[in-house]
Amino acid sequence: MAIRVKMDWTTPTYSSRHRSRHTGRQTHDTQLTRLLPSPFEPFDNGIFDSKEEKLAWEYYVRLVSSNVPALDGPDNPYRHLSFTALSSPILRETIVCMATEHMLNFGMSSITIAAQRQQRMLRTIGQNLQLITRPGICATREIVPTNTTPVDHEALLTAVVLQGVIVTQSEDGVLEPHVRCASFLMETLDYFHQIPSGFIMRMTVQRFAMVDLMLAFSRQRRPYAPRNFLLHHPDPTRWDLSEPSFHKMTGCPQPLMCLLVRIAYLTCDMEDGLQSETPVDDLLSQAHDLESDLRLWGAHYRTETLPGDCSRPPLDILTECFYWTSHLLLARRIFRDSTCSLRVQHLAHTCFRLMDQLSTGCGPDSSLPQPFYLAAREAITSEDRLWVRQKHESMTAYYREQQRNMAMRLTERVWEITDQAQERGIGAYTDSQMRICVDEQIKRLDEESCLFIF
Repeated sequence: MAIRVKMDWTTPTYSSRHRSRHTGRQTHDTQLTRLLPSPFEPFDNGIFDSKEEKLAWEYYVRLVSSNVPALDGPDNPYRHLSFTALSSPILRETIVCMATEHMLNFGMSSITIAAQRQQRMLRTIGQNLQLITRPGICATREIVPTNTTPVDHEALLTAVVLQGVIVTQSEDGVLEPHVRCASFLMETLDYFHQIPSGFIMRMTVQRFAMVDLMLAFSRQRRPYAPRNFLLHHPDPTRWDLSEPSFHKMTGCPQPLMCLLVRIAYLTCDMEDGLQSETPVDDLLSQAHDLESDLRLWGAHYRTETLPGDCSRPPLDILTECFYWTSHLLLARRIFRDSTCSLRVQHLAHTCFRLMDQLSTGCGPDSSLPQPFYLAAREAITSEDRLWVRQKHESMTAYYREQQRNMAMRLTERVWEITDQAQERGIGAYTDSQMRICVDEQIKRLDEESCLFIF
């Protein structure tokens, strides 16, 4: 798969990216003192350019790193990364930028500081990218470091993959170019076809796989990763049962992620078949096989019996949310069921009841947004939509990721489209042509959106 990446990493636009996101802000030092009750031992002053940068690094270690994975713990690779970053400028600048964007959403930093740190980080990434590219590299995929300046290719890939964490903090951030660049680096380093040997690189490759897939669902397109990507083939022993665990990092077991990959590809294959007016019997047969495999994997889940036991681990509930969202995507995007069909509404209500059991701030709910907003667009009653809005407000107030607001606005727009079709009174929810028209409008919204949330 050849991916040509042309990006301007040196002249980003900051005036529109950074906005005031919090009122009544307290002083920077006062809030950090409360969040960091046990300060780290001071490092050599040469590592950080200022005391403020060191405080941002500590903020990442104590707070941001625990919010990125679905389940925090002593083996959290995002926390391990912070110490690796002390000897890697590109990773250190990325971590400081992530922390600063997060702090900005809590009124603990300034727009100017966030813009400066992001500009420096993107400039460093751009410089490193230039060192490993030359005319013809897209054909050879070889690594070409200069004789004078060595490039830490793995650190560069990690920094690019982690741009998604930064993008989610800003309401108008754009992730697509970063994922295309990460895909280029993944192919160049041959990580699509070989198992990463290091702890940090394993985390990076796993996060790329999930981010690439979630972005594909958000845009209603195929993933950038090739179909034969190693992580696209189920191997739970390798990925879920050893550290860092794919399941713990994403909330979605690796075999279930592989089923979601099949849904993403088959959705696009079905769209291509319908647009070319060719028979889709073979694709429908594949869809039935996929549905059977999905039900076999989740045979222990039953929509009729959803326990409200508070002792049930939140990670298990999150996993089940991913499972039923998979069924929802299969029904809506492959079998083309309408939003108001009994099956879609039953699946949506199953998701809502499960998601309601995940209390805001429990930990794994930090990885809930993608299933949540995919299910939310299927709400058709005023009661369901009220619950969606309240759940959105609760999660956004706690996590403050600004892309959640964009996701909610997109959800509201989807509701408007379905409501308008119903109000026309011409069989919007029963006539197949009208359903196709509605789904095409929603697809265009997704294709034109800059939304990314995971």
